[in-house]
Amino acid sequence: MSSKSWYALRSKAVPTRYGLSKNIQTLLHNLDLYYSGSLDATELGRLVRLSPQRRAALANTITKCANIIKNEPTEVKTCVDIIEMCTEILEIADRRPSVEVFPFMKLPMEIRDRILDLMITNVFRTTVIVPANNKSTCSCPTIDRSALSYQTAQMKALPTLLGTVLNQEFCRIFFRKKTFRFRCTCELFLHLSKNTTFFENVRHIVVHWCGNENANAFKMLRKCPRLESLTISISKLTYAYLSSRAQLMRSYFPGSFRNVRFSDISGLDELLEIRGLKTIQVSHAQVKGNTSLTVEMERAGLSSLLSGRLTQPASEHQESA
Repeated sequence: MSSKSWYALRSKAVPTRYGLSKNIQTLLHNLDLYYSGSLDATELGRLVRLSPQRRAALANTITKCANIIKNEPTEVKTCVDIIEMCTEILEIADRRPSVEVFPFMKLPMEIRDRILDLMITNVFRTTVIVPANNKSTCSCPTIDRSALSYQTAQMKALPTLLGTVLNQEFCRIFFRKKTFRFRCTCELFLHLSKNTTFFENVRHIVVHWCGNENANAFKMLRKCPRLESLTISISKLTYAYLSSRAQLMRSYFPGSFRNVRFSDISGLDELLEIRGLKTIQVSHAQVKGNTSLTVEMERAGLSSLLSGRLTQPASEHQESA
């Protein structure tokens, strides 16, 4: 048995004869545990770093052993063993602990999804998100007050932080849970054309049907590979944007366009080309008081039209085309 062990020192009654303090006895005992593998170096070093009394006990013990060597030369071997043990404990304590990265990617997919889900839910407290970046320069008004864009620093950082490391897993969970609201089709078209990640992963969209980019925005929506639900908000502004054909006809037949029909609105043809959606809804962008029967009938008619067309399987539409 090695003489440099806590068991060997106790068998010689060294703690009692040398008057070793309780702190140094604890450290020497833990050094034995470190040798046997029951205690790792990080834990042993933490015992010293977190207690100034234990570090002082090591220094005092080394000094005490040096004095014993002077007075009792026969105790040289035992004192040297204790000094070496104290020095080794100090070396372990002064080592900088290695920073180990948590092996997140080694976790099962179900656990990773649950962790990401909790992070997203904690940062994004609402299910509807208004994109704060890539603001359109159009002059379309914001009718829906809930569509005011506001994002905290955490909301802006999380998609960028997680998206670079866990791009596919984050996008799958994030876009599956969240709905994106746009104040006009101009803003929607800007995000679809400028943000590839958004275009490829978006599933739920709410948009106010107004703006000069109605046709282009709905044409791009048709190409979104994962789009599942679409909510169209209509208002008086919706009727202000006519298709190119309707604008041409109005210049020759102004009397026929005193009351604009839905069939003349810009983007309707492109909207009717979308297929494969699970849900489609039509709502009023802003409701004040009672809605007139005519306006409600047009909303209901548009809802029936879009529900019957946009929810058809994409394959059937391609075959008929």
